[in-house]
Amino acid sequence: MRQAAVLASSCAAIVLTVFAVSHAPVASSGRRQEPAGTKSATASHMDHHFELVTAVHDAVIRGDLPGARNHARALANRPDPAGMPASAEPYLVGLRRAAGRAANADRPDDVAAASAAMLAACGDCHRAAGTMPAMPPPAAPGVGGLVGHMLEHKRAADLMVQGLTVPSASLWQEGVQALDRAPLRRGDLPYDRKLTRAIAAEEKRVHELVARAREAADQRSRIYVYSELMQSCGACHALHGGVWGPDRQ
Repeated sequence: MRQAAVLASSCAAIVLTVFAVSHAPVASSGRRQEPAGTKSATASHMDHHFELVTAVHDAVIRGDLPGARNHARALANRPDPAGMPASAEPYLVGLRRAAGRAANADRPDDVAAASAAMLAACGDCHRAAGTMPAMPPPAAPGVGGLVGHMLEHKRAADLMVQGLTVPSASLWQEGVQALDRAPLRRGDLPYDRKLTRAIAAEEKRVHELVARAREAADQRSRIYVYSELMQSCGACHALHGGVWGPDRQ
C-alpha cells in the first residue's frame, strides 16, 4: 500500500498547466498593442473563452472525461463577445465546433483531439487578428530525480501549448526539446506489480512522440501530436483509479 501511494504521488507530479493568456501583445512583434494598464471588453471576453479552453484541456490531462465534456459544453454554448473583428469569426466558429465535438465525444482520443483543436483555434485567431499574446516562460524544475523528470514533462507541455496558442514555432520547438529527455527506466519507478509496467509504457509513448513533434511544421500536424500527448498523460493519471493533474477550480 505504501509503495502504491508513493507511485500515485509521483504520477501526480505530471501536472500539465497552461498559463492564462494575457491579451497584451508583445511590443517587439510589430503587432497591435493595447495601452498599458487597459484591457478592452473584447479582451476580457476572450480571456473567459481561453479559461474554458484551458479547463477542457486540464480535465483531459487529469483523465476526467465527464469534466472535460461539461467545460466543452459551456464553451460551445457561450455567445461570442461583442465587437470582435470580422476576421475572428471563422476561428470562433471553429472553436465552438471543436467544443461541440468534445462535449459529445465518448472516446478519450476524440476529446483530446478536440481540445488540441481548440488550442490551435486560439492561435489561428491571434494570427488573423494581428496580435501576439505575451505569455510568461514556464519555469524549469528545481528538483531532480523522478519528480524533476515529470515536472520537465509539465514544462515541455506548457511550451508546446504556448506554441499552439501564441502561435509560435520557436516555442513549440522549445517544448519539443524539453520533452526530448531520456525516458525513465522501469527501475527508476517505485515498484508496484500492477502499475509500474503500465506507467513505463506510457512514459515510453510520450518520448516516442518527440520525433513527430519535431517534424510537425504546421498547426494541423501539431494538433495531432499534442492530442496524443494529452491522451498519454490522461491514461497515466487514470491508471490508479483516480483523477490527477491540474485543477483550476
